[in-house]
Amino acid sequence: METGMEDEPGRTAYRRGVARTAASRGWEPGTEETEAVIALRRDGPARRSGIMERRRTRREDRMPGRGKREAAEPRGRVMGLESREEKDEAGLDYLLIAGAATLWGSVGVFLRWIDLPGKEHFVVFIRSVVSVAFLAAVIAAGGRMEDLRPGDHPLLLLVSGALLTLHWVLFLKALNNLPIGDAVFITYLAPVLVALLAPPLLKERLEATTLLALALALGGMGLISLTGQADGAEWSGAGIIYALCSAVSYALLLFILKFLRRDTPSLTVTFYQTAVNAAVLLPFCVFRGFAVTPRGWLLLVVLGLVHTGLAGLVYVYAVKRVKAQHVGIIAYLEPASAMLYGLLFLGEPVSWQDLVGGLLIILAGSLVIRRAWASG
Repeated sequence: METGMEDEPGRTAYRRGVARTAASRGWEPGTEETEAVIALRRDGPARRSGIMERRRTRREDRMPGRGKREAAEPRGRVMGLESREEKDEAGLDYLLIAGAATLWGSVGVFLRWIDLPGKEHFVVFIRSVVSVAFLAAVIAAGGRMEDLRPGDHPLLLLVSGALLTLHWVLFLKALNNLPIGDAVFITYLAPVLVALLAPPLLKERLEATTLLALALALGGMGLISLTGQADGAEWSGAGIIYALCSAVSYALLLFILKFLRRDTPSLTVTFYQTAVNAAVLLPFCVFRGFAVTPRGWLLLVVLGLVHTGLAGLVYVYAVKRVKAQHVGIIAYLEPASAMLYGLLFLGEPVSWQDLVGGLLIILAGSLVIRRAWASG
């Protein structure tokens, strides 16, 4: 073992120092105490070096994944990287909301293919049952049984499921009592309510970008609704009430979702929403005959798995970091995409009002997504 004193004069001085220490303490040469002093003097530098190495290792453990050069970098640079990652994640959530809204626009095409006019509640019921089964399988396969617990807000979970059912039923009733364009336009006044109520309820600042995007989306929705108006069609007072209540229920549901997602997993929220939906509609569907073709059953399963289970889960997950006022504006992509799906899959005609209105809605959605990506 190296002592750091390989030359003869060094070894002589070393032995003399050990002898002086032993003599001052009254120890005889060759005794246990003397040998301990010799070992301490010999191994002391190595032991001190080991202690310093362990201290250095602990300091590095406090900064995992950061080498000496990275640890010496300015704090602002590291914080800038973190801020950039958060900004990208927020922008991704906006895109997820837009994707879900665009997918939901195809529900009308599926309803036409399933061909159960007047039995829309049965379609919603089957969608919910399939969605509950899908989400339960996801929870079981992932070993996330804790997601079946309702958490700290069981009553709000039940209310959100009831509101979702109410919104769907009221919207369908509005479609049956008003011209389609008018029913859709009134229902999609919901984002206006959200934009007005978000500042006091969620402490969100009402942005100039939101007001501009909202004006563009409303203008586009108004143009699209002109196509859905039937000549000489009369407005029904009950239909207007249904559409307005549908809009209010949508706005309330969005605020409840924002509150729930503060501490409730997205799987839990989506599971209980669709479970309540199925339970509410069960009395209206059980022990009743519905003439559904094999193709219709396949389409119902797709609606339940993709449009209700998967898209609903994505929407609830992403809504946590997307401003409520922005969620409402992006939701206008649903009727705009429905127009496109109708053209592509059903051969429905598209007028210039539809095209201009759709472009205005897409522009409005692009504005809020770009704003979110720029501000993080």
